[in-house]
Order: sequence, then structure tokens, then C-alpha cells
Amino acid sequence: MSKIRVLPDSLANKIAAGEVVERPASIVKELLENSLDAGARTVEVAIESGGRRLLRIADDGEGMTRDDAILAFERHATSKLKTAEDLDAIMTLGFRGEALASIASVAKVRLRTQTQDDLVGTEIEISGGRMLNVRDCAFARGAEFEIRDLFFNVPARRKFLKSEATESFHIANLVTHYALANPQIAFTLTNNGRESIRVTPVNELRERAYQLFGGDAIAGLIEVRATEGELKVRGYVSSPSATRTTRDSQYFFINGRYVRDKVLGKALGEAYRAMMPAGVYPTAMLFLDLPPDEVDVNVHPAKTEVRFVRSTIVYDLVRDAVRSAIGATKSAVTLFAERKADAPRPVMDESRAMTPQSFLEEQAPKPTREELRHAFRLQMPQQQKIELSATPDESYGSYESDVSYGKAETVSIAVEDGTLPSNESHISHDSYSSHQIPQPNKRYSNRLGCLGAHATDTANAPFKVAQNLTLDKDEINISGQLHNSFILAADRAGLLIIDQHVAHERILFEKHWDALRRKQIEVQRLLIPETLDLTPAQAAAFDQVLPELEANGFELGRLSGRTIAIKAVPAMLTAGAAQSLLLELLDAIEHDRKGLSLDEIHAEIAASLACRAAIKINMTLAHEKMRWLIDELLTMENPATCPHGRPIILRVTMRELEKGFQRI
Repeated sequence: MSKIRVLPDSLANKIAAGEVVERPASIVKELLENSLDAGARTVEVAIESGGRRLLRIADDGEGMTRDDAILAFERHATSKLKTAEDLDAIMTLGFRGEALASIASVAKVRLRTQTQDDLVGTEIEISGGRMLNVRDCAFARGAEFEIRDLFFNVPARRKFLKSEATESFHIANLVTHYALANPQIAFTLTNNGRESIRVTPVNELRERAYQLFGGDAIAGLIEVRATEGELKVRGYVSSPSATRTTRDSQYFFINGRYVRDKVLGKALGEAYRAMMPAGVYPTAMLFLDLPPDEVDVNVHPAKTEVRFVRSTIVYDLVRDAVRSAIGATKSAVTLFAERKADAPRPVMDESRAMTPQSFLEEQAPKPTREELRHAFRLQMPQQQKIELSATPDESYGSYESDVSYGKAETVSIAVEDGTLPSNESHISHDSYSSHQIPQPNKRYSNRLGCLGAHATDTANAPFKVAQNLTLDKDEINISGQLHNSFILAADRAGLLIIDQHVAHERILFEKHWDALRRKQIEVQRLLIPETLDLTPAQAAAFDQVLPELEANGFELGRLSGRTIAIKAVPAMLTAGAAQSLLLELLDAIEHDRKGLSLDEIHAEIAASLACRAAIKINMTLAHEKMRWLIDELLTMENPATCPHGRPIILRVTMRELEKGFQRI
């Protein structure tokens, strides 16, 4: 008996669905692309429960006749390809002809459609790949797909869907992409009855970007436009001083198709090299137009990855076009140098009490985060610079430590092999109301990182955390600062190097966590509330974390559309830093593809507040302030690492010094 058999269509379609239907956003992508190919001028998307319960996509395109509507659900049925030669000249967004069959095999589908010439419309109902009804209906020109109960007959696939907020984010991100690519078309996205996106037809990309992201986001955009033969690149990028903590604000399109392409991403990153610190990314909306035979869009089932015939030429064109556009404006380095030259030196009041707030009050003027990070890189000794290629998934370094403490004056940190050991620390759902201080965890420690941080590991750093590090504050003698960023001290065992920023960050983090536990967060109300325009994805993240933000001292209100009002902020945070911090937090939440638990969100907010409020690198500290910083650090529950996982103290032992000088 033969072992090889031909699979039935129902099973083959379910297998194909595993490639085409990765998540609800995959269905929205396929159907939205069909709407655009059909010449739609208006596209409406509605979802419920992140797309699990309902996905509805309606358009006013050319529609389908009854025969075509029935045939469209067959495998490999398409109106966009006729011969094999057509694969070399694909200009439509959809072409595979397997999407509808795959979707219908794992959901309950209803299609209503009508062409301009038909007197009545057609309604088709399919459940789990089985056609139930075909009948006439009253319908205007176009098509409407209603997808219900996704994966109802494949529970193994359904359980792997992420949280409602995460799935909603992916859908909002997708609609945002295609709304950017098609400014002449009206788009609407409704999530659980609430309108998330509504944009009307406009003429220019910049106008559409204003509709989606608001005026603040497009204020500093730089236009990019270049041509080389039949290759053209156009769009906008942000100035080097305007950065984001993720690459989610980078939008790439090839012949109008939204893609995720490494060639374009690397070219963009190369254009900003030496103008932007590691770990942050520019905003970009770039459109590449080229002959269809120069790019293969058929290398991925979801059609989001492409392959170029001449990738080197594409890379050079994008890099040079962006670099030339930036060159027409002042670079971040020039702006920082001018500002630094004009700024007065900070005046330190030696008589003031050594409190966390006193550090903040003595910081004048206050450089931006980007200026501080860039200055830090410029002032580091050449031999200590580390070249890194950061990706969205790379961490800022995640380390944990076993801390034993009895008296506050002495802290022992047990480490092995020159690095801090891993210690899985799971936080209970009510941990923020207990005495437990959350320790660094890879699930949340990599979002924002610390100012001046690089994505690296202590195993590869010039200095390593020594073994059996024991600190007694009475034996520590402070020598001074290195580059106004690191405190140099010594005890009987050797030399101590303390990162002043992350040390203060750890102190503020634990103090804030304790205040959160006691529900005694100090708040400062703003005389005039500040407003902030969110992107669709940020708005979805805002709804998810609003209760946690309020618990941490923010008072926020939702205004019309995607605009929010900031009425109060935690006392440790300056009012001017509230907007940028909120945007970074929302970016961190929306960027997380697995979703964050309540514990992780609280830890993320507390760590981010501490990072923003802590003293910065490149800042002169009086001897008394350095002493206060070390004494306070040694009373913390975990003085080994900052909340984001970076080590606070490095040691060079006497034995290592003697070996270095060949005394032993």
C-alpha cells in the first residue's frame, strides 16, 4: 500500500493558513491589499477583541460578480496573474491567490460584494472551509469581508495568539503603514467600537504623516529625494537630534508595498553613523520605486520580505540620499557644540543637604538626553570604545546578583567568572505592594536602558566585576571623578569605579518602589497642562497602561482623538521631561511583541522614572555629594546593578594592579 497520499483540500488549506494567517493582522493585510488593488478610495477596518472575535474590512472598490466571488475562495485563484512571465512584472500588492482559501479554512467568513454593473449584490457564507450559503443581497459597489471566530476549529493555533492589546497594536501598525503609503485614500480603523484612526484623502505624504502622528512628529522632518537611473527614493527622515528607542517608527515601502527589509534598514543606520548614539533610532518614511523585474516580492508567504537584483546599488542610493539630506541641516554634533559653548557652568551649592532632589535642582542648564549620550561617547578614552551593531531585540545588558545584607554599612556581592550571575526573579501580581524590590529581568530590562548605555556584556568590557566584592563605607576613600562621569574610590582591596548615573538611578528606583508600595508617591501638578499627540499604536498602548501610570504619580486625561493631557507628574520628574518619558514608555510597551504583565509594567515605569531623574554623566559632583551617593547606595537592597541590569561598581584589585605592573 502506498505511503504517499494527496491531502484533501480542507487539510491543505489549513496547512497553508499556517503560512498566510500568522495572526489577525495577517488577515487584515491580505484583505486590505485586495481592497487597494481593487481601486478603493475608502477603506474601513473594524476589529473586536484584537481580531479574535471580529475583523471587518469594507471598501468601495470595483467589487466582484457572483461567479468571481465564489471562485475567489478556491486555492490559488487570482485575477492578477495569467502567465509565468507575469511574476517578473508584479505591480499589484496581492497575487498569490491563496489568502481567501486559507482564511476561510480557519474562520467563519461572510463576503458581501457587488460591481457597478450588477443590479444586486452577492452574499457568501463559509465556515471552516465549507460553503454554507450563496444568495443575493442589497449592497453598494465594493466588497465587505467579515471574519469571525478566528481559529475556532484550530484551537492549537488560537492559544498561541498574544494579548488583545498586542494583536490590536499589530493591526493599528499595519493600517498606519498603508495609510502612509496611500495618502489619496481614506482609512478608518475602529477598535471595540472606538475610532483609532480616521484619515481623509490628502495630496502629500507630509499631510498624511500629520494626520497620523500629529504636528510635533513632523516638525523636524527632513525631505529625502534622489534618483539613479530607474531607481528613485523619496520620503522623509528625522533630524539626528530627534530619536526613538525602537525601530517601529521606520516605514519602508517598495513600489507602494510595505516591507521589512534589512538592506534599507542598514542603509538608513549607516547614514546616521557618528551622528546618533547607539541604542536609539531615527524616524523614517522612505519609498523606493524601481522596475518590477529589479525586485523579487515572492520570497515570503506574507510578502513582507523582498530580494533585490542589485542590492548594493539600492543600499548606496538610500544611504547617500539620506546622508545628503541630513547634511543640508545642522548635525547633532554641531548643535551640541554650539549649545555647550554658550551654556554657563553649573554652580554647586556645597551647603545644601545631600538629597536626591538637590542633585536635580543644581543641574543648570539641562542638556537633552541625546546631547548627554553623545558627549559621553566623545569623552570616553579611545581604548574603551566598543563598536556595536544594535538591533531592536538586543539588550542593554541584563545582569542579576545575589545580594546578602545585614547591616546597612556593609554589603557583599557574590559573583562568579567576572560577571554577575543570573538569578531568575519572578514578581507576584501584588509585588508592588510588598517589600520586594524587583531585580533586572530580560523581559523588561531591555526597553529603555540607561543614558549612555551600549548593548554589550560585561564579559567583553574593558573592566570586569571582581569576585567576592565586599564594601564597607567606612573604609572607602573617594579620590575624585573620571570625566565627570565615574567616581573613583579605593578601599583596602583595591580601586573602585562607580557609575554615578546608574548608582543614583538605583537609589531613586528603590525609593520610588517603596513609595509605590506605601501609596505615597509625591506628585507635582502642572500649572498649565501639557498636551501630547500619540500615534495609533501609542494610543493603544496608552489605554493599556493608564492605570499603572496613574499609580506611579501621573495624572493624565484623554482629549479628542489621540491627544492626551498631562496634568501632573511624579515629583522626582521635571515637567519638561514628562512628554519624552511618556513617549518612550509607550514605545517600549507597543514594541514588546509578547505583551507585558502588570509587574513588568510597574517595574518599567519605576525604572524609567529613576533613569530620567538621576544625576547624569558629564556632571561635576562635590566631594560631599559623592560621599552621599556611595553611602546611600550601600543601604539599597541591590547595590550591584541599576534597574535596567547594568553594573554599578567595577573593581580593580590590588593583585590585578600588581600583576599589571609585573610586581608578581
